[in-house]
Amino acid sequence: MYYLIENGEVVETDRARMLDDCPGFGYLTLQELQKYYRELGLPEGTVRECTGIQTRLRTSVDTYDDVSFGIINMLDLKDVLGARDRIGIYIKRNLFLLVKIVDEDDSVAALFRRAVERYEKNATLEKIVYAVMELLMQGSVEALGRIEERTIRLEEQLVEGDIVPQINREIFQMRNELTIQKHYYEQLIDIGEQLQQNANNVFENSDLRYLKIFADKARRLSDNTQLLNENLVHLREALNAALDYSLNKTMKLFTVVTTIFLPLTLIVGWYGMNFKNMPELSWKFGYAGVCILSVLVVAGCIVYFKKKKFM
Repeated sequence: MYYLIENGEVVETDRARMLDDCPGFGYLTLQELQKYYRELGLPEGTVRECTGIQTRLRTSVDTYDDVSFGIINMLDLKDVLGARDRIGIYIKRNLFLLVKIVDEDDSVAALFRRAVERYEKNATLEKIVYAVMELLMQGSVEALGRIEERTIRLEEQLVEGDIVPQINREIFQMRNELTIQKHYYEQLIDIGEQLQQNANNVFENSDLRYLKIFADKARRLSDNTQLLNENLVHLREALNAALDYSLNKTMKLFTVVTTIFLPLTLIVGWYGMNFKNMPELSWKFGYAGVCILSVLVVAGCIVYFKKKKFM
C-alpha cells in the first residue's frame, strides 16, 4: 500500500512514485523491504536489523543522516502478557514507511489503514506519522480502567472481610501488567522526544507539535500507570494488615481459651497428687465438688473476660 499527499489529499499510488517531490507514505512487508530498500534509499544495516533473528526487544528510534529508523514492539493492551507484533518505521524527508516484521493476525495493516482514513483531507506527513504513533496506544484508557475497576473490587472485598488467597495473586498479576505497560509508554515517550529533536530535519518545524502531542499523551498514560501501581502497593499493605488482624484475632481467641482452662489444669494437677491426708479423696461428694468448682471457675473467667472485652 503506497500513498501520496497531493494538495492535502491522500491519493493511492504505486511504488515508483514514492520518491517524487510530493510527500508519500506506505506499508511494506518484510519481503518488500528486502527487495526495494536500495530503490527507496534506506540504509542496508537497518534492513539487517529488521530481518535478524535477534531483533532488539526494546522499542526505540535511531537517527541517521537522512532517515530516522526504529523498531517498535507493539503491546496488545487487551492481552498485555501475550505475544507482541513487531514493526519497523522509516521516516525521511517527504517519506514515511511502516514495515511489518511480525504480525500473525494482520493487525498492523489494519492499523495503517485506520491512520490513512483519519487524515484523508488536509493531510501532511507529520499528521500521518502522528496517527500511526497514536494508534500504538489505542485501548490504553480502557486497559487502565479495567485495572482500576479490579482494584476497587478487591478493596471492597477487604472492607467486607472477604480475604481469600486469590487476592494476593491477582494483585501480583495486575502489578506485572502495569509494569509492562509503564515500560511501553516510557519507550514511546523516548521515541516522541527523539523525533521532536528533528536532528536530521525530516520534519517541518511547524508540524513538530503533533509529535509533542503524542509524547505528552504517552507521558500522561505513564503517570496514570504509576498511580495505579501505587494504589496496588497500598492495597497489598491493606491486605497484609487485614491478614495480621485476622491472625491476631485467632491468637487472641487461643489465648483466652488457654487462660480459661489453665485453672482447670491446676485443679487436675492439685488433686492428681494423691497425698494420704487429702480429705477430699475420702469425701463422698469430692468428685461432684471438684466438677462444680471447675464449672464455677470457667464461668467466672468467661464473665471476667467479657467484662474486660477480651472476648
